[in-house]
Amino acid sequence: MKDAHQRNTILLSGYAKLPASTTAEAVFDILVVAVLFDNRTGTIVEAEASMVTELAKRFISNLMVGYNLNDGPEDLIESFDTYYHGNAKKALETAIRGIFNKYRDYVTEQNALL
Repeated sequence: MKDAHQRNTILLSGYAKLPASTTAEAVFDILVVAVLFDNRTGTIVEAEASMVTELAKRFISNLMVGYNLNDGPEDLIESFDTYYHGNAKKALETAIRGIFNKYRDYVTEQNALL
């Protein structure tokens, strides 16, 4: 039996090509950003990115957790634009937009089932 957390969360992921000559690109080639969101509220409850350093992973997670996907990508991308000044900024923004596109598709599919 699934626990309550699993029943109420959905995983979405977004992908983007990392810029050349960065440590992350040398290790991963592709940036993956994955989020778990509460399907009752749209709020991100966990987030992870395929970054090399634990600091960058925590930083990205801290910016994303608590954000409501129903609010659209603009404010979250603006937060990254303000606070993240690493080489993977554009890749992060692309991956975040991918997550929001998948969320929009998920919501549309769920509404069609009603």
